Amino acid sequence: MILQFYIKGLIISLFLVLIFSALYAFTYLVRNADKPWSVRRNRIFDLILIAILTTPILSFAVLGVLVILNIRGL
Repeated sequence: MILQFYIKGLIISLFLVLIFSALYAFTYLVRNADKPWSVRRNRIFDLILIAILTTPILSFAVLGVLVILNIRGL
């Protein structure tokens, strides 16, 4: 049962991180169009690494919320 909540939390956190990362990347690329491509590429690589590290941590937070919602019957 906990594994099901963790998988749901992982999927939800993956979508949240993808949405926020894409939004940040788009705004960064639009606002910094005058910078060289190598600088922008490095920022995107940093963003990908942060997203990979943030997703499992956020999934535990979502897991906690899902367990509490399940206990309360919502």
